[in-house]
Amino acid sequence: MNLRFAFIILVLAFIGLLLVIGVLTAVRWLRIHYPERANAILAGVCVMIAGAVVMTIVEIQDQPVFRPHDLITLQEPVVARTIPVDRGAGSGTCVVDLHEHLGVLEVEVERGALKARVESNNTSAPVFCPIGTELRIDLTWLHRVTVTRRQTQVSGS
Repeated sequence: MNLRFAFIILVLAFIGLLLVIGVLTAVRWLRIHYPERANAILAGVCVMIAGAVVMTIVEIQDQPVFRPHDLITLQEPVVARTIPVDRGAGSGTCVVDLHEHLGVLEVEVERGALKARVESNNTSAPVFCPIGTELRIDLTWLHRVTVTRRQTQVSGS
């Protein structure tokens, strides 16, 4: 067993014990000082905690899941880092405009990034990404998007 893992478990158990002691003390205090309303107050607190847990679960499950070959339609402009074509060139940043499309090439889960190709974009200013450019976008920047699942093309022989 790893010593660091055992220490982390010990610390988490201690923090859990402190939380349990604190909750029990608060409940006892509440029952002593407000004996008539203690049950109603505790029920209200339990309902609020349950609501917070449900809202957290809904928020976690609400995030879109990206797969290769998906089409992403942006509902807000996004700044992305370009992927250089050759090794000597440096990467730059550019903007993908509102209601434009990105084709997902690869999802880099361990980096929290998305590799995509610009399929349509506003080209009226040099800050906008040219069509066909490959980009790397941090997944935390994609707040409002529409994901369209596309079928992969399989050549039949």
